[in-house]
Amino acid sequence: MSETKVVVGVDASPAGADALRWAARHATNGEVVAVSVCRMHPAGGSGEDAFRSAHRRALREAVEGLPPTPGVRVAQLLVDGDPGPALVALSHGADKLVLGGHRYQRGNVAVAGAVATYCLRHAKCPVVIVPAGGDDESPGVHPRPVAQEFR
Repeated sequence: MSETKVVVGVDASPAGADALRWAARHATNGEVVAVSVCRMHPAGGSGEDAFRSAHRRALREAVEGLPPTPGVRVAQLLVDGDPGPALVALSHGADKLVLGGHRYQRGNVAVAGAVATYCLRHAKCPVVIVPAGGDDESPGVHPRPVAQEFR
């Protein structure tokens, strides 16, 4: 069986942790790259260190919260930039890009946020949106690749 590579966008939200758990369960004999993207403000300043530290801590806590998954390595990556383009660039050559959904709705229709929309339009690999508050062990929740349907 060949190794898989799954890139996961992880933020400090429960949806980011759900996406990471889903990805770890579905990366057979491979690597999960948990990515936190810091969108730095052009003004810079002393707050940047605290901002990066908060991102680093949230990423570490999400990875440490994973149950053991035999055959799966989890790497942590903290990058600066715009989240959508950064995640798409990092997903080149990956088998999947996994994001947490944040349950945005317009009427009765679920809509993707700006980062998810960017990734759905530009990623070269399948994109999986894991609904907020669920992963595939939650009854009635079925994450699925949506990139082909979205384009």
